[in-house]
Amino acid sequence: MIRRWLLSGVLAAILLAVTAGASAAFPGRPHEATVGVGGAVTNPQTYSLSQLGSLPQTTVTFTQHSWFGSRTYTDTGVSLEALVDDSVPTQLTPAPKNALLRVTATVSGQWAWPVTFALGELDSGFGNRDALLVLVQNHRTLAVPELVVPGDVNGTRTVLAVNRITVGVQNPAPTTPPAGAVTIEDGPFTRTLSGAQLAALPAETLSVSFMGPGGTQTHTEVGPTLADVLRAARLRFDLNTWVAAVGSDGYVATVTPAEAFVGGRPLQISLNEDGTPLAQPRLVTDGDVKGGRYVSGVVDLVVGQGAAPFYSRAWSR
Repeated sequence: MIRRWLLSGVLAAILLAVTAGASAAFPGRPHEATVGVGGAVTNPQTYSLSQLGSLPQTTVTFTQHSWFGSRTYTDTGVSLEALVDDSVPTQLTPAPKNALLRVTATVSGQWAWPVTFALGELDSGFGNRDALLVLVQNHRTLAVPELVVPGDVNGTRTVLAVNRITVGVQNPAPTTPPAGAVTIEDGPFTRTLSGAQLAALPAETLSVSFMGPGGTQTHTEVGPTLADVLRAARLRFDLNTWVAAVGSDGYVATVTPAEAFVGGRPLQISLNEDGTPLAQPRLVTDGDVKGGRYVSGVVDLVVGQGAAPFYSRAWSR
């Protein structure tokens, strides 16, 4: 950990020196902060601060807690979800059900570790979580945008000096593990956890409610946390990790472990619903408005990392 911080500090100092040198070489031409939106999009954009300021603005007041105390902020800025939507994520053909739930967005800063979000967490119809690219904080105009997530339990997902948003569209195909088992994939790494192995993990009980096709559904779900399942597969995860849950019918929805350990909303792999064992596990996203990210018949958990600058390394759980 110390070596990681030292390396980040050295690289930041080098980049600062390069920036300072460039400014000296071109006096009278200050560099204006910009934010690029690219990746798996059909309408890539590069926004100046003035262009960001001309977009619809949202103002939120919230209190952020940390180890050294609490502080209240009033922030005004642009919705991260809106910037991703305006870039038009690449469409899959044929278009799958709830295609937006396959989309991820990685926010990077000049000196910050990257943070990846599932678009479904931000969408008002599903996770309904605010994430803002802040331009004005406590009545002070920022020189560079800052990403904040007001509903988080702390400021771990804050990204300073934002300069890049990289969109991804996850399209994994289902596998056919043994009945009750789940395959966990992370690049070339593959491990299958049997139903017995999943049942042996510590279980939590959740009472969940969400809007379904026939109205509000309420269920009692029992099973291990998504984090415990990833750990059982000997996988590490961090602020930049996304997970695509794949149903046996090919349905896909993405989440990020950070939604739970920073966002405070449980993510569960349910093995029992309303007192009845499930033939195949179910992804549970407690707190979502609709049930689109409740993936039934989960056969795969495909794990990946958002795009990251070479000098950035997110801390792992």
